[in-house]
Amino acid sequence: MGRGWQYTVGAMPEHDPPRSQELAARKRTDAADKAARDEAVRVVEQWNAAIAAGRGALWSPTIRCAVLAGTPWLDVYCPGCKTSRAIDIRTLDRHPLASVGSLVLGLRCSWCPGLAPMPALAGLHASLPTIRQSETA
Repeated sequence: MGRGWQYTVGAMPEHDPPRSQELAARKRTDAADKAARDEAVRVVEQWNAAIAAGRGALWSPTIRCAVLAGTPWLDVYCPGCKTSRAIDIRTLDRHPLASVGSLVLGLRCSWCPGLAPMPALAGLHASLPTIRQSETA
């Protein structure tokens, strides 16, 4: 045989998947992402409702869930000075699978003199929560 092109079975270069397969894979990924976001929103809404009803101490969503739901602002209420502050949980150095409720252990009001009381978590929000007036005012 001379020097020329030779055809060898199995030596064909691999091709990219067809465009239709790429689109189908993208749709599946987008649908899974949307389902995860919807579930996270449902969990955060249930927790916020439980807090509003006075049952918020039984469970809490994870930090990852809160961020995925688009509600990274944690409203924290100090019963000592009756003030409320918002904390962006995306800025905290905590594992994403830690519960939002576990954050209360590291929070203390810097405005209360002496031993500040344990703060109360008042909910998760998509943006900075509105400022509540003090109950003593």
